[in-house]
Amino acid sequence: MPVYTWNGMSSSLNPSIDRVRNAERIGEAEVRVFRADQHLDSCHDLVDGHQAVLQAYGIKKLTTFNREWIGDPDVIVIAAVAKGIGVDGKTERVLGGARMHGVRDVEDMPLIKAIGNQDENLARHMQAYADEGAYELGGMWNSIELAGMGVEATFLIQAAMATLTMVGGRHLFALTSPVTRRMQAPLAFFTEEGIGQDGYFTYPTEKLRATIARYTFPENIEAVQPQVRELLENIWQDPERASYNVQGPKGDLKLKFRIEV
Repeated sequence: MPVYTWNGMSSSLNPSIDRVRNAERIGEAEVRVFRADQHLDSCHDLVDGHQAVLQAYGIKKLTTFNREWIGDPDVIVIAAVAKGIGVDGKTERVLGGARMHGVRDVEDMPLIKAIGNQDENLARHMQAYADEGAYELGGMWNSIELAGMGVEATFLIQAAMATLTMVGGRHLFALTSPVTRRMQAPLAFFTEEGIGQDGYFTYPTEKLRATIARYTFPENIEAVQPQVRELLENIWQDPERASYNVQGPKGDLKLKFRIEV
């Protein structure tokens, strides 16, 4: 489904079934992973696509929605790209994506900026993980075209999990929604305890509650769903040419992975 993020993983916006059914068929897409000081046009296209998804559902402001990260080599971009006429007549379109923020200063973490004022001990809690090598996953969204092919945004998370080990990281964090919490177990992301109000934070509205999820390598790899682990291992073996076939309601979709970090 098309998704928006609070500050990390995704929350479904429940598009109409007709919209998904009528979405264009995509036969192949490439998941590109690169640092944000490269492919600047793709970085801006990623923001434009995210903005379009947010605006379509009346969401005007999130802490993750900005362009401040573009050009920062400590930010790793994950972009799902397909052939076709895109922005300004380009021959490729960005159909979804996310980004991984390397944690150098915990006070600069997007989740700290979003909810840090709700727990004065949160930064101290995160510092221990930052000292071991941590990234925060955020800004994730998926297009109606990929949703129509039966592809959920979890493939972006899996790309981030594979990339984590390739850049020397141990911990991958995300600020999660109620919908995303049901997705955590197959990916071996576990809710962080001992913070907030019994682990919960009020975000992005007074009526919604978020949690912080953490995946740690190599400790959590044994808990990853076998199908997900198989994809991770395929990417590790061939980071620039790994592929994964999805059988969806409109036929087969080939996802190719190219990690250049």
